[in-house]
Amino acid sequence: MNLILISEFMQDEIYLNEEVKFYDDFDKVILFTVKGHVYSNNHLTIPDYIDVGKLDIHYNSNLNRIKYLLKGVFNIESFREFLYLIKSKKMSLSSLMRYLLFSSKSYLVYDNIKKRLNDFNLDKSESIVFYTYRIGPATFASYKLKKDYPNSKLVSRSHAQDIFEFRNKEEYLPYRSDLYKNIDEIYCISEDGKKYLENKYDFNQKNVFIYRLGTRDVGINTNITNNNFVIITCSRIARIKRLTIIAEALKCIEREDITWIHFGDGDDDYLNEVKNILNSCNRNIKFEFRGFVDNRVYLDLISNIPFSIFINVSESEGLPVSIMEVESVGAPVIATDVGGTSEAVVNGYNGILLPKNLTPEDLARSILIFKNMSNEDFIEYSNNSRKKWEEYFNYELNYHKFIKHLEGLK
Repeated sequence: MNLILISEFMQDEIYLNEEVKFYDDFDKVILFTVKGHVYSNNHLTIPDYIDVGKLDIHYNSNLNRIKYLLKGVFNIESFREFLYLIKSKKMSLSSLMRYLLFSSKSYLVYDNIKKRLNDFNLDKSESIVFYTYRIGPATFASYKLKKDYPNSKLVSRSHAQDIFEFRNKEEYLPYRSDLYKNIDEIYCISEDGKKYLENKYDFNQKNVFIYRLGTRDVGINTNITNNNFVIITCSRIARIKRLTIIAEALKCIEREDITWIHFGDGDDDYLNEVKNILNSCNRNIKFEFRGFVDNRVYLDLISNIPFSIFINVSESEGLPVSIMEVESVGAPVIATDVGGTSEAVVNGYNGILLPKNLTPEDLARSILIFKNMSNEDFIEYSNNSRKKWEEYFNYELNYHKFIKHLEGLK
């Protein structure tokens, strides 16, 4: 069986770097990538057994953009989608632009992949799996390509932004009806995503599965303790991550010594807002913003440095890999009960789940629960986090199981 892997290189694709290590049992693996997130583009290590179809597919001129816009718009699928925008009352300048860009990019990807596959001289009667790492233009392109290969299947992972319409402007994602009816199997990374698709769309729900992502085992951090209390967070700096709530919560804590270390960069204006709040805290609160750190360096840090808990108070999530990572080293977690977070954090077992509409005071109380917890109870939470990771988020177990499923497709 041959695997055609297509990545559109959004931020999450840094985790594809681990998954590609498990593809060696396929007869042939051909990789295509579409230009996207700069960090991800530069950080995918391609094993020797993977053939490169084409990397960094992109428009090479304005004329090229016009060409594919016309190809993307003047077809029956595009006409149906345009009517859907009108009938659903989702038509706006923003949704129209998203529809046009999606249509154009789909055909750009389609033409580039079709041309390169012809160069590989694949027998069209061979078993082929077109696998897109998220549901997007590459998935639509693969749906078109699949028609040329009668023994092929189209499968796709689904994360969060690529399936949850409410996380997008006008609650609109292009071509969902066509895509969901023509993807042979969808692999959600969380139970939350699976339930969302099953409740919202009318298609064969027997083709929706849960295959979670995972993280590598970097070992248990024996320096995790609540004696010298250190909070770690890891995310891009963006309003959806609600770092101001963490800052306001620390402002509520007037006596206990606490240090907050954040990994990740992003919106500088928002970062300044967070720092302004922190600068008004009492002297018992210390903070460090480390900026962007390579994922391997970050994993090495959290598996060795002394810290106490991990916090994620995002407004919306899929199933946060950042939580999987800290659970692997044995860190208790405080998080908001959004998306699939409750699949990783069990209230009273390995952490504390707070409501989406939490207040800084709610978070402050939860922080102090861990700060003042007995050493025996804290160790139990820590051990339970590691157990949770071992059962659900060990990447070797998860990816072996996933690849075995792909190899069994007929």
